[in-house]
Amino acid sequence: MVVYSQSFGQTEIKKLPPNINHPSLNLYTPVISGDGETIVYQSDYSDDGFHTMYFTTKKSVSSWNDGVEVSKNVNRPTLNYYGGYSLSFEGDMLIFTSRKSGLGGFELWYSKREGDNWGAPKNFGGPINSASNEGTASLSVDGETMYFMRCNQMSEYKGASGCKLMVATMKYGKWQEPVELPANINTGNSQNPKILADGNTLIFSSDQFGGKGGLDLFMTKKLGDSWSEPVPMDFINTPQNDQFISIPSKGRYLYTSMKDDRVFHITQVLIPEEFQPKKVMRVQGTVTDKQTGEPLNAMLTVFNIDLRDRIFNEKIGGKGEFSLVMNEGSHYDLSLKSDDQTYMYYSKIYALDEIGNRDKQNLRIQLEPMSAGSEYETAIRFKEYSSEIDDLSTFELRRLADLTRRNSNMKFELDIYQNNYKEDSVFSDEDLTELIVDSVYTEKEVIDTISVANTISKVDSLGLSGQQVDSLLTEMNEAQQKDSIVYTTVKELEIKKTYHNDRTEEQAEAVKAYLVERGANPDNIKIRRFKNVGDPNKRGDQPEDVVVILKILSL
Repeated sequence: MVVYSQSFGQTEIKKLPPNINHPSLNLYTPVISGDGETIVYQSDYSDDGFHTMYFTTKKSVSSWNDGVEVSKNVNRPTLNYYGGYSLSFEGDMLIFTSRKSGLGGFELWYSKREGDNWGAPKNFGGPINSASNEGTASLSVDGETMYFMRCNQMSEYKGASGCKLMVATMKYGKWQEPVELPANINTGNSQNPKILADGNTLIFSSDQFGGKGGLDLFMTKKLGDSWSEPVPMDFINTPQNDQFISIPSKGRYLYTSMKDDRVFHITQVLIPEEFQPKKVMRVQGTVTDKQTGEPLNAMLTVFNIDLRDRIFNEKIGGKGEFSLVMNEGSHYDLSLKSDDQTYMYYSKIYALDEIGNRDKQNLRIQLEPMSAGSEYETAIRFKEYSSEIDDLSTFELRRLADLTRRNSNMKFELDIYQNNYKEDSVFSDEDLTELIVDSVYTEKEVIDTISVANTISKVDSLGLSGQQVDSLLTEMNEAQQKDSIVYTTVKELEIKKTYHNDRTEEQAEAVKAYLVERGANPDNIKIRRFKNVGDPNKRGDQPEDVVVILKILSL
């Protein structure tokens, strides 16, 4: 919790609406799910005088549903550690700290959403819990990394001491042995870890680094296998204990409890830019069999293209559902494939140089057996203003080469679509890298200057008076009106230049050459090229000017 002070004079602060923040009730320790849709908090509005847990869900962009008391099987204030709870990214699992029973003192428990409330809690068990005290866990977006504190002493309302931060990872559905974070973070009493949606930013509280007093909040960033030196979050730290804040994936505001003249309210505080985590793109999807409509337990593989690092490579489960986040500033290659090798894979590239307001995408993917006549959009891209294949296509090219090797008799077309075809008679655009030069002959009629010269010479030779010459010239002019003057036709050479952006021939040959180099039969590959003008005729689902479609001719 935080008390209002002058230090917040330059910080943008917003309270949650009055159906949550009641003028006579104290609200404490809010946590918000990564997707920003669920908040759990504590209130002194209770029958027994203890702080009671409530939760609310988002109603609209700026409004929340009324708070609902968390079910009693979880809401045990005489057993639970104060503020020791968190939510999974989707807000469907509540992790809390309690000394109900188990291996030792305080332990980590979880409860899943069931209908309008929370189901029966379950103990994480070992190796997460031990004979010591564990609490205040924070899950990564994929739910496979957990940060928590392990302490010498813990009390329901008096806090903890002698704490160190731990991290555990899940492999093959089981939690592995937790390990301590490095010494630059664990300095004697580090508490309340919160891993943010980018997976690289960790916030924790400590009273061992100096600061404004009591427990202060610090931020550290993951750098490969190490962590940066913790930096105090002085825009939010106060002389009191500062430890209970929560940040959704958008990363612009943090949620905390702040006191005005009377009571504590749930409040949003604008995070200074230097403390804002990287924005993330959240991708959710379902995978089904196109023929049967049944969910597929497909293999999901995700590469960080820039680092050539495979960051995910697992089955998505029998429900055929997946959810993941990708960080701003990186490029990712996502693919899904069935165990059945006769099925075509799905692939997509995410070039997340900058994430705007559209930070969420839902994919509905249907995988199907390959068949003659089927067409599939590939994730092949080309460098800007070039026919050279972009490095973003590295993993897609490998998949395509593997496909052609496994189906050595398959004949197929590479259909290259140039969307938004452009041309001009001058080099008016950097995209107009191609040039067509045409030699055109045009015919023109001109007066036969020799005939005119001969006529004038004849007039001069007659020795006529001025009046007679004028009369003769008038007759010649009238004769010209009757096309009696001799014209001749001449041909003129004109050079016509057309600048355009159709590089599909070279681009298609580049893809073909890659496949042939890796074992594809060149006789099995045909190429077709198309030019589309304007968005209405655009081919492909991805926002690219050039789209490569794989069309199977025969198997």
